[in-house]
Amino acid sequence: MNKAAPADLRKCLEAANMLASFGIRFVPMPAATDAEYAMLSAMFMEKLESLAVEAEKLEGGEA
Repeated sequence: MNKAAPADLRKCLEAANMLASFGIRFVPMPAATDAEYAMLSAMFMEKLESLAVEAEKLEGGEA
């Protein structure tokens, strides 16, 4: 397993802090390779997009 670059680690910590600040539970998942990191990052972005769509639907229903 290779060590991650400090800039990459900062991005990961910022994402975790963002989720925590919004009260969103998350599961940290280690990525041993760049390919695995890319796959997990894509899954993370897909989930964020689905949460955003769900939140927009709820906001639209309250108006």
